[in-house]
This record gives sequence, structure tokens and C-alpha cells, in this order.
Amino acid sequence: MKKADDQLLVIFGASGDLTGRKLIPSLFELYAADLLPERFAILGAARSEYSDDQFREEQRKHIREELSGREVEEEQLNGFLSLVYYFAFDSVHSVQYRELNGKMEALRKEKGIPDRVLYYLATPPLMYEKIPGFLAENQMNDASDPDGWRRIVVEKPFGISYASAKQLNDHLKGIFNENEIYRIDHYLGKETVQNLLVLRFANGIFEPL
Repeated sequence: MKKADDQLLVIFGASGDLTGRKLIPSLFELYAADLLPERFAILGAARSEYSDDQFREEQRKHIREELSGREVEEEQLNGFLSLVYYFAFDSVHSVQYRELNGKMEALRKEKGIPDRVLYYLATPPLMYEKIPGFLAENQMNDASDPDGWRRIVVEKPFGISYASAKQLNDHLKGIFNENEIYRIDHYLGKETVQNLLVLRFANGIFEPL
């Protein structure tokens, strides 16, 4: 089975509930099933002051809580958590994105990851326009390598009305190409987040495994 492209996953709002209860446990399950890319890392970004090790221990607890009743091998869990990193920054200040970009570049170089970055907005909706805007201000919305890419996942709610949804959509399409934007609702079904995360990126679109 073909794996997803090698990539760096950057999770904004990484200290929040969505990351701990849904994203990280789901990613661990993909790791356990050998479905993650060969060269891959997760960089959590939020205001909370964590070191890499402190953030990993928080995610260890979340994984065990969310997968309670299922056997989780310690060696496998340690292997997954070695892919997890953290960067403390305030997403409302554009200047701090330069520091985030430096961390991303250093991590990609360390892990041998190509110029491919997926941004996941696990944040309050009020940040859905601000974060992409700051990414664009700091030239973090385009890859410099011809084989690279930048993609973004936006959680629901996608606006609070037709007008606000259209405004957000137009804003995102002014920063990313349409095939780089993914809009998801993780409450459509019990396992929807897990199912979505078991999709691979191919030619700029989601394609089921």
C-alpha cells in the first residue's frame, strides 16, 4: 500500500482539546498501522509553554485515555512520540511566524523531509482568517521547491452564515490554491476524523487508501 508523501505536519492550537482527543490519537493509530509517511514529523504550535518532552508526555496521556481498553505497546508509543515536537508561540503576532518558520526548516532538515508542509488549524474559528494571513505575510504559504507544497486543513464551523463562509473561503483561496485547502467536519460520524486521517494526498486531492 502506497504511503502518503513525506511531509511535516504543523498543528496550530496543539495544546487544545481537539489535538489531544482526536488528532494525536488518530495519528498514533496510523503509526501503529504503518500508514504514516517514511519521513514525517509533527510540530505542535500554541501559546502554552511546553518543552518537546513535556508536550510528548501530555500526548502520551491523551493517547492512553482515548485508546483505553485497547493494548498500546510502550515501545510503539515511544517510537511515535519521537516524531512529535513542540514550538511555543503566539499565533496573533506576525513576527513570531518567522521563528516558527525557522523551527520548521530546522526540523525538516534534521528529518530529511522534503519541502512539503501541511498546516492543520485546530484553533478557535476566529483564527481561521488570521493564521493563513500571517502565513502569507511571512511567505510560508508557498513551497520554494518545485516538488514541494503547502496545504491547509480547516475545521468546522466554516463561518456562521453564507456571507461569512464565503468571506472565509475567498480569503483562503487568496492565499492557497483550491486543491491545497481542505475543509472538514469531524462530527459527521463517530470515526470521521480517523477516517479522514487515513486518506492520502495525491495530485493535490484527497484520495482514499
